[in-house]
Amino acid sequence: MLTFNDNKAGMAGLDKEKITKVIEENTSMNYSSFTKKQQQRVEEKIAEIKFKLISASDYERMRAAELMDSMAFELEMQRDLSRNCVCIDMDAYFASVEMRDNPKLRTIPMAVGTQSMLSTSNYIARRFGVRAAMPGFIAKKLCPNLVIVPGNYRKYSKISKQFAEIFSEYDEDLGMMSLDEAYIDLTEYLYGRTESRKLQRVRYGGECICRLPLIDESPSENLEKSEEICENCKKVRILYKDEVEFGSSREEVVREMRFRVEQATGLTCSAGIAANFMLAKICSDMNKPNGQYSLENDRDKILEFLEKLPIRKVCGIGRVSESHLKACGIETVGDMLLKKAIFPLIFSPLAQESFLRTALGLPGKPSESDPKRKSVSVERTFTPTSDYSILRIEHIEICKMLDEDVKKIGIIGAKTVTLKLKLSSFDVLTRSLTPSNSQLICTFDDILKYSLELLDKEKGKEIRLLGVRLSQLIFQNDQEASKKIKPVR
Repeated sequence: MLTFNDNKAGMAGLDKEKITKVIEENTSMNYSSFTKKQQQRVEEKIAEIKFKLISASDYERMRAAELMDSMAFELEMQRDLSRNCVCIDMDAYFASVEMRDNPKLRTIPMAVGTQSMLSTSNYIARRFGVRAAMPGFIAKKLCPNLVIVPGNYRKYSKISKQFAEIFSEYDEDLGMMSLDEAYIDLTEYLYGRTESRKLQRVRYGGECICRLPLIDESPSENLEKSEEICENCKKVRILYKDEVEFGSSREEVVREMRFRVEQATGLTCSAGIAANFMLAKICSDMNKPNGQYSLENDRDKILEFLEKLPIRKVCGIGRVSESHLKACGIETVGDMLLKKAIFPLIFSPLAQESFLRTALGLPGKPSESDPKRKSVSVERTFTPTSDYSILRIEHIEICKMLDEDVKKIGIIGAKTVTLKLKLSSFDVLTRSLTPSNSQLICTFDDILKYSLELLDKEKGKEIRLLGVRLSQLIFQNDQEASKKIKPVR
């Protein structure tokens, strides 16, 4: 059974049944067969979970409750309410870049991608159920007037560097999780921010609408005005200049960062502010697009915020985990806390702690909650093929893009390369390789060489998606670690 996932900004209140029906009617036999097998595995696991719950003795339930109470007490001792963590997420990033550069796209449903797969959609298209990771031809069934624009990932990468430079002024150790998402710890910066700050604002009006942001109000007389001819449309553009003041609180500083991004790029972003990055990530989705949400650094306020939050809103809880939790009567994060005593009866020790941390509003273990990314990857979807020459061309392009990302993020290299393949049957295969003698994969040639070794072993398979991932990363500021590792020769 295929289900439409509306857990995306701008998609609330849609007719899920209608959208799911359209998706099912336009899904290939291969994919239908794949999803049925997936669903069967989920149902078998749910049956196993229910059996364990029914079979548990009173003593086992008592011991499980004691274990969770003890773990919750220990985790509470780790709660840190002293940090000011921010997650900034660009609004419909790829689509927004294309709309910025082509004003004709701003008022119509559009998406970035191909007939095979979409990377993102604008908020107009989302009202029709069009979303990322959806085949373009199915999106067209949902929204016949949808315009699909091919992606320009080098352009997106270049713009990403612009706002990353802005964010680095507030936290030099910021973590860029992707081209459009940044994790920033403002704690140290706020210690030194004791006064308000005024910044110049430029908005645009006149016949030309090429430059953003456009002025959305009647210009007051005290605004400084100037005119220029747009090189693109040859029409008159009016520049309206004034100043905007920002205070010294964390909310004001985040508003300032978002303002600077829009002034520099013409793009908007949304932000979440909280005591840790897990909560900040959730908060970043609360007031999208072009908004921010601040969750007070107070235990009771955090638990109150989480009480009615749907479990799928938590990063890391996907469709399968959601199904397992719902089988236990857990719909919200608040339910997770109320029913934590059942976790040891049905979940692994790792899952028990992970779910309990989520229920308490605590980040993962230090290594898991570090905003510095753990891996970097690039993947592409295309028409299924077993033609090895075509696959090699796709593979080379993927390795080039991955090498560019590695350089942009400040990664010296990686210890492990992984090849991801999705077959025409929609089954997914992953193959990994770690060079011997602690050698570091650090150049395009290295990435190509080792991932090609893995691809060569899969000749003859009909493939629809190809991806390459680097993990166990070494960053430029990991000086001690990088001294111990030799580059591949």
